[in-house]
Amino acid sequence: MPLTLYRRHRKECEGGHTEDSRSGEFEEGRRGWKKCGCLIHVSGTLAGRFSRRQTGKANWEEAKAVVAIWESARSWDGHAKTEKAAAQAPEPVLPEQVTVERAIQAFTAEFEKYTAPNTQKKYRILLKKLKEFSESKGYVLLEQWDPIDVRDFRSSWSVSPQTAAKNMSIVKAFFEFCLSNEWTVRNPARLVRNPRGRDAADRRNEQKLPFSDEDLRKMYEACETKYGKQEIKWSRVIHNRRVQGQYARHNQKWTGQDVADFISVSVYTGLRISDVSTFHIDRLQPTGEIQLRTTKAGTHVYTWVPEWLQERIRARARENGPYVFGEHATSDMNVVTDVWRRKLKKLWTLCGPWKEKPTPHRFRHTFARILLQRPGVTVRDVAELLGNTEQMVRQHYAAWIPERQARLTAVLKAAFGEKPNPNVIEMPKAGGK
Repeated sequence: MPLTLYRRHRKECEGGHTEDSRSGEFEEGRRGWKKCGCLIHVSGTLAGRFSRRQTGKANWEEAKAVVAIWESARSWDGHAKTEKAAAQAPEPVLPEQVTVERAIQAFTAEFEKYTAPNTQKKYRILLKKLKEFSESKGYVLLEQWDPIDVRDFRSSWSVSPQTAAKNMSIVKAFFEFCLSNEWTVRNPARLVRNPRGRDAADRRNEQKLPFSDEDLRKMYEACETKYGKQEIKWSRVIHNRRVQGQYARHNQKWTGQDVADFISVSVYTGLRISDVSTFHIDRLQPTGEIQLRTTKAGTHVYTWVPEWLQERIRARARENGPYVFGEHATSDMNVVTDVWRRKLKKLWTLCGPWKEKPTPHRFRHTFARILLQRPGVTVRDVAELLGNTEQMVRQHYAAWIPERQARLTAVLKAAFGEKPNPNVIEMPKAGGK
């Protein structure tokens, strides 16, 4: 593969070009290009060794002459090795020359074995961007990626800092996979840290936002008086595209009672929208307990729901079949959950303006909030029901943990209760009265 020459612009570039940006000879030959004295670099493989070097020249012809010497010597130092020296020195063991495309294909085949469909979708979208970014840089081999390239790639995302941090975890996992296969000598993304600032710290420590009891009353009232007056028919079009798969009951009509039942199951179980959408009557035990999940030890975790909700679930099963919120022929969970996201969005619109944006996941936070506000309920109990760690529950729901505030109050009383205080003197009132 021939060596590639490019000019790498420095911070004090006379042409005003961006620091660490690159340009080629053809690009600089265009009309209006601002010339500069930034040095020309070269990258490629000589004698099985990939490297990037500075030619020390700012003129393209002079840089080509330097590269020609290296190519003729087949050495990056410009000195040809003698046959005797070559025979004495063993050839270094170099990583396999793997292309970016091949690495992405191998990584994709690996994560598809153990990740959820939505996670796979996120991985594919980001890896497609990584491939396109490599092509825009002219990179073919995996080894051509440097930390500065990873930073440039991150800068090309028009996403929030929180989403960028999640994307970076995927990029790091990809290069770590390549490193473990000995396709590269280092992980260039490992040296790139996520920005740390006040906003990032606030996002890490932000409290989850559950619905208040007043919010729930407002939603139930809208289900009865507004949404319940409008029967919403199933639409086959989602986000201006055809649905992949169909409902088994495509003529089903959904009313406010259906949405109210969906909200009740979500709040009283803490299940995610995907689990509520596919709720099967077998989850409900004769004792009124609902199975939430199965632990790694093989034991089941249950929650109990009131008798009126038990009856609503059984009534729905008699009407709609074992899947109380409708049976689906499609296996695309995005299609299934999107049906209920749109119904809930319609309901929230009917409820009027919201101070904080309502989302289906806030029902799960409401489940945690209701439990934590009850006396005698521990953080460990809530963590077990949610399937989270106690540390995560304390981090996200600290404002609703009574024991936390009681402990802080006790600390303050012990620290300041016995401290001396000044004599309070009554101040004269205005006007001498």
